[in-house]
Amino acid sequence: MSVPVGVLVNPIAGFGGPRGLHGTDGLTDEQYAVAVSEGRSTERLLRAVRHLRAATDVELIAAAGVLGSDALTRADIPHRTVGAEPARRTTGVDSIAAVQSLQRAGARAVLFAGGDGTALDLASALGPEVPMIGVPAGVKMHSEAFARSPEGAGRLAAQYVSGNATLVWAEVLDVDDEGVSRPMAVVRVPRGGEPLQRAKSMTPASAGRAAVAQDVVDGADPGSTWIIGPGTGAGAVAEALGFTATLRGVDLRHASGEVELDVDESRLLHVARTVPGTRIVLGVVGGQGFLLGRGNQQLSRAVVDAVGAEHVDIVATTEKVGALLPPVLYVDDDGAGGTHPLLGYRRVRVGRRESTVMRVLDAAAETLPTTSIPARR
Repeated sequence: MSVPVGVLVNPIAGFGGPRGLHGTDGLTDEQYAVAVSEGRSTERLLRAVRHLRAATDVELIAAAGVLGSDALTRADIPHRTVGAEPARRTTGVDSIAAVQSLQRAGARAVLFAGGDGTALDLASALGPEVPMIGVPAGVKMHSEAFARSPEGAGRLAAQYVSGNATLVWAEVLDVDDEGVSRPMAVVRVPRGGEPLQRAKSMTPASAGRAAVAQDVVDGADPGSTWIIGPGTGAGAVAEALGFTATLRGVDLRHASGEVELDVDESRLLHVARTVPGTRIVLGVVGGQGFLLGRGNQQLSRAVVDAVGAEHVDIVATTEKVGALLPPVLYVDDDGAGGTHPLLGYRRVRVGRRESTVMRVLDAAAETLPTTSIPARR
């Protein structure tokens, strides 16, 4: 007998990433329509569902309309629809009502696509007997409820349905009033052969960041144009260049010294393609190891391609690198086929005149190494 699994999507999740928006609560009606039409989150949900169905026999129960059933219908994926179709722009209230409908319909687990905000909404309604499996489709995804990729979410859901996973408690993080990601709730999630990502961890302030930053700046052409990614590690490079980064956004520092804050993907791509000597600085998400795909979707594959992998500086402290398990870095990429330019072994700056080499993997990879190859210089 097929095991019933609930399916739910936040249809506008992730829309703000490439555009440099910090959340989608303030979207205009036109922006909301574009977000639903683009379907970034629904496409990532479908990637997960296809992997789930390929691995095991399952009955899909979908939330009505744009919250799930529309996407499955367009993809010709059999399912049962429950709940009321939203009659207006969806909010967290609709997500909560939808997941309650999935529980009443007998869902044994809920596969959802969204970000930390969606996870927090569902956590307020899901009972402890119904685990959630997050398909990363928002901007941040700092919570433990998410798999590393849509494919990984589908594989983990299949393991749970097949009886090859146990249930554990996991933290749901979201940004507080001070802009810091903190635990807001706990939920039940499956633990199996396919790992969920770890929660983002905060690295204590360290003099090592300034040393790494100065090393990066000193080793670059003084005429470089800099694209500074989010986070404290990349932000230290901004300080070394003489300005204060936005930390949650992507900033530009031109060779002239002019600074543009919180820049979107289209502007970054224009600069990367037209300004020789452009560099990118990427930090590492603490506890998770992500370089791209968590809070920096402005830095698309097209932007990295235009700059060139050889002009990307990866910065971290030895403490942050040493806490990663497994000790590898990840890219969660929406690129259309091919290989991301950062995959492979990359130099990571960890101190003044000190670096290590770490492997960068596609987050959707089915097999992950347990070790990397360290090297010092």
